[in-house]
Amino acid sequence: MSEKIDKITKLANEAKKEVERLEDKRQENLGNSINYIENELQIQRLYAQVEAYEKVLDVVR
Repeated sequence: MSEKIDKITKLANEAKKEVERLEDKRQENLGNSINYIENELQIQRLYAQVEAYEKVLDVVR
């Protein structure tokens, strides 16, 4: 069980790091609105993933 918790925790942490990277990317010139929207959609998708991982961890623990 601990192995699964560790794996889920690792996935959540990786998603959080990717969110940070994409949020930093907001500071860059993304070229056009399509790139900006794509970046924002990825951020929202990752927020949802992190939330799902955290809910699973709550259930497993």
